[in-house]
Amino acid sequence: MTRYGLKLMSELRSPRELVDHAVAAEAHGLEFVAISDHIHPWLPEHDHSPFAWSVLGAVAHATHDIDIATGLTCPIGRYHPAIIAHAAATVASMTDRQVTLAVGAGERLNEHITGALFPAVDRRHEMLEEAIAILRALWTGEWVTQRGPHFTVEDARIYDLPERPIDLVVGVSGPASLDLAQRTGADGIMAVDPESDLVDGWAERDGSRDATWTEVPFAWAPSVDEGLRLAHERLRFAIPGWKVMSELPNPVNFGAACASIRPEDVADAIPHGPDPEPYVEAVREFVAAGFTNISIIPAGDDVEGTLRFWADEVKPALG
Repeated sequence: MTRYGLKLMSELRSPRELVDHAVAAEAHGLEFVAISDHIHPWLPEHDHSPFAWSVLGAVAHATHDIDIATGLTCPIGRYHPAIIAHAAATVASMTDRQVTLAVGAGERLNEHITGALFPAVDRRHEMLEEAIAILRALWTGEWVTQRGPHFTVEDARIYDLPERPIDLVVGVSGPASLDLAQRTGADGIMAVDPESDLVDGWAERDGSRDATWTEVPFAWAPSVDEGLRLAHERLRFAIPGWKVMSELPNPVNFGAACASIRPEDVADAIPHGPDPEPYVEAVREFVAAGFTNISIIPAGDDVEGTLRFWADEVKPALG
C-alpha cells in the first residue's frame, strides 16, 4: 500500500515554518514528513537551511500521529556517525511513532565545509558502510569501541534510546548502492528517479518492496505561468543530474551551472500550475515503478494551498 508524506524543504523554509508545515501535513492526512539535511541550500535564490535535527525535535513535539524521516542524511562528512546515532536516537525517543533515518554518500555542497577531503563515490560508499555499522552498534545501548579505516568510536554509549527501533534506509542509484544496502542490512531504500530496476533490484536482494522511498516535486500555483516560474526558480538545480549535483561546492556554483536552464527546460520535468493531471501522472509513474513511500515537494510558499490541492484534487484521482 502506498503511503504519502511531505518533504520539509529546509532550503526554502525557516525552522518555524517547517514545524508548522509538518503540523499542516498531519492535518491533511499525510502519513510522514521527511526533511532534507543540509547546511547549505542549493541555489542563491534559496534563503534557508536550518539544522535538521533541531527541527525534527520540534516536529516530534508538535505533532501526534505522523511519522518522521530524513531524506537524506550523510553520516560521513560534516557529521561523525556517532553524532547521527545520538541525534536520531534522541528524536526517536521523543515520539512513539516511526522514525526513519535515510542515509547516503552526500554532496560536496554540504560535506566540504570542515576542510576534510570529499572523496570519490567508491570511497564514500566504504565510509558509509562503516558508518552504518557504528550506528547499529550504538543503537544497541551497549558500550562501543570501534577503530576502522575511516572512523573511530572510543568507549561510547547512547543512554536515551527509543522503544520503537529506528528504521535505517540507504539512498540508492544503481547496483553498487543496492549491494551496499543489502550488505548493511538496510530496512529500505530511497531514490529520486522512477526506476523500477531499483525497486526490483532491492527485492532481488531480499529487500521489502514496502520499504521503498522517493519524492515528487509539486510546483502548485493558481496559474500555469506562476507554477512554471516557481519550478524554474526553486527546483532547476536538479536538472543537470546527480553527477553535477554531488560535486558542486556552493549555491553560487549551482547558480552558474544552471544559468542556461530556461523555464521551458523544466516544464516537462516538474508538474506545475493548477491542473491536477500532471501531478497525478508524475505520482503514478513512481507508483508504477514500485515505490511505496512518496513525499510531495512543495516548491511554492503557499504550502497550505499545496496541501489542500493534494488532498482535494490529486489524491482522490490516484484512487
